[in-house]
Amino acid sequence: MLKKLFGFHDIEVKGQMQVGTLQKNFEESFGTKIRVYKPTAEGKINTGKGSRPADAKSTLASNCMAGTKVSDVTIRKGHTVGDIEKTFAEKMGIGIQIMTPDGNSFAPNDMKLSDVAKLASK
Repeated sequence: MLKKLFGFHDIEVKGQMQVGTLQKNFEESFGTKIRVYKPTAEGKINTGKGSRPADAKSTLASNCMAGTKVSDVTIRKGHTVGDIEKTFAEKMGIGIQIMTPDGNSFAPNDMKLSDVAKLASK
C-alpha cells in the first residue's frame, strides 16, 4: 500500500550486501524478483544455461567475476531491465536476471523497472 502512495524507492547496493537481502529489498521496492548467479568455475559471468544460483547468505562480492573490483550500484525505477543487468556485470562483476513478478519468466530487457511490476496484473 505504501508503494501506491509514495511510489518505488531506489536501492543502494554494496558488495558486502548479502544476496538474500538484495532479493528481499528488490522485491519490496519494485514488486518483482531478481536472481543472482555464481560465477563459473573459470570465474566468468553466466546467467544462461548451466548457471548456478548464488547462496542467499553469501555476499555479492563473493559472487563476482574473477579479478573484478566491486563498485556500488544504485537501482532506480526508471532504469531498464537490460541496463540494470549490464550495470551489475560491469560495476560489480555479477550476473543477475530480473524476473517477472511471478518469478517464472525473464522481464523484457527494454522494459523500465517501474513497469515490470505491472505485469502481475496481466
